[in-house]
Amino acid sequence: MGGQTDGGNTPTTPVVGDTGPQSYAVGKVSQVNDYEFRYTVVREDQVLAIASRFNLQVMDVVRVNFPCADPLNVQPGDVLDIRWPLESEQVGC
Repeated sequence: MGGQTDGGNTPTTPVVGDTGPQSYAVGKVSQVNDYEFRYTVVREDQVLAIASRFNLQVMDVVRVNFPCADPLNVQPGDVLDIRWPLESEQVGC
């Protein structure tokens, strides 16, 4: 299951959902609504594992949270918005 990176939810977009803690994605999660979560990064978390935990691709998480920053610099305590990116959210400034 992958992610759609061309903007937003569609009838064929897989549901964003928390599949539970896994290696390198064990941070605290709070659900904002049916399709959006807040994820608090903990030590040793990696964006790849966080994306996988929520049935997203890395680029989806990067577009929403790191449009102008290096996602490899994610730090403990960072709070990520976990959802499908909007069409207007592109990587690069």
